[in-house]
Amino acid sequence: MMPETIDFSNWIVWGAIGIIGGYMTGRLLRSGGLSTFWNVIFGIIGAVGGGYAFVIWFGENYYGQTISLLGSVAVCAIVLWLLNLIFPKKKNEEDDI
Repeated sequence: MMPETIDFSNWIVWGAIGIIGGYMTGRLLRSGGLSTFWNVIFGIIGAVGGGYAFVIWFGENYYGQTISLLGSVAVCAIVLWLLNLIFPKKKNEEDDI
């Protein structure tokens, strides 16, 4: 089932979720992971992809949009968690932001 139109505000909110999640991950995790810049980029990708997937699965009604926001947060967190496990930060590596 393909949604006919997804509101522009949904895309903005999903992107904001990805930016916030990526920034928080980049600043909080000092022992491993990518730089803050890459965490933000992958956070946006995960949040937008997760939100879009949940709209496809649950539709664009009121409950579907709420579930898409929760899905966006969940997928963003999972993507960032996996990337920080896969790519450990070196001990002398400085953050770029």
